[in-house]
Amino acid sequence: MFSSHIHRTVRYVVFSVIVAGCLATDACAQPVKSPEVHADGRVTLRLRAAKAAEVDVSLDGKKIPMVMNADGVWEGTSEPLVPQIYDYTFVVDGTAMNDPSNRLMKKWLTIVSMVEIPGTPPRLTEFADVPHGTIHRMIYPSVSVGHSRPVMIYTPPGYDSANARKYPLVLLLHGYGDNEIAWIDGGRAHNIADNLIAAGRIEPVVIVMPDGHPEPLDIRDRPKNYFEVNQELLEKDITHDLLPFVEQNHNVRTDAAGRSIVGLSMGGGHALNTGLRHIAMFSSIGAFSAATPELSTEDLLLRYPSLSGPEPAANKLKHLWIPVGDKDESTVKKNDFFVEQLRTAGVKHEYFKTEGGHEWRLWRDFLPKFLEKVVGK
Repeated sequence: MFSSHIHRTVRYVVFSVIVAGCLATDACAQPVKSPEVHADGRVTLRLRAAKAAEVDVSLDGKKIPMVMNADGVWEGTSEPLVPQIYDYTFVVDGTAMNDPSNRLMKKWLTIVSMVEIPGTPPRLTEFADVPHGTIHRMIYPSVSVGHSRPVMIYTPPGYDSANARKYPLVLLLHGYGDNEIAWIDGGRAHNIADNLIAAGRIEPVVIVMPDGHPEPLDIRDRPKNYFEVNQELLEKDITHDLLPFVEQNHNVRTDAAGRSIVGLSMGGGHALNTGLRHIAMFSSIGAFSAATPELSTEDLLLRYPSLSGPEPAANKLKHLWIPVGDKDESTVKKNDFFVEQLRTAGVKHEYFKTEGGHEWRLWRDFLPKFLEKVVGK
């Protein structure tokens, strides 16, 4: 009894100390609601930082001033925004930080908070009340790389591995600062596919999203030849390891007519490299804001024989689609040069410029356009 009384007393004292400390430090204060999306498209962002002298927030590249209230919470509201997914970052006394009240984040080389303004009707990127596919995170053995590697695989609503139906396959590649989850977190590829399928705009499709860095990436000490080495290794991994694994474990078409490859930025360069060097494996290539080859015409044709000759083999492609944002100056310059080489070689292609920069806003719009081209009804 005596011992039990001591234990109860100790527990009470500890609890009292925790409560007192909690109240003293505001650690148990009411959680901050941030972001708060208003019906007119405005966004209110809040941050508890009572000791900060100045707090601002950068939303979609635009600075929003913030004011601290009596509770030590800084608050700022944007102008009405068009429906879209936006990035934002707080700047607290000169130091950038993410929103600790918001678990929706884009994981890039750095992590950035995100907020979505819903559309009416809902945009293709939004979660909707439609049949949904499944996202699988799988590990596959790669002899080319020398170890197992991760891949995200989207299977459409109603997919059944026991069914004999073979689905078209789209290989979807990410950019330099991302990994295999980028097209899910930042690109919403699964929502786009679900909504297009539900609307009857595309066939049910399997989408394969691998990690585009088979060569380990050390951003602090990146070798000068990193992109060349990484590109060569990914090409080998895709053709010798990834595609055979997917074909063995999923009901996908194995003919070129049922297979496409597409990517953004670095991944757009990977799509061009792998697609043009293995022209018999793919029916279409998409290169969004792509890191296009920077080679002389002579070296380009040596590396990609499918671009050479009076009847280039690349002309067998159903689509060679190269969209880019017109304000993405360095990428536009590289794409202009590459596209002129294609024109000179007599290679059929679609070069499309639209308003914007090097940004997910464009890539989320490019993906449904590409899917409708390659698996549209």
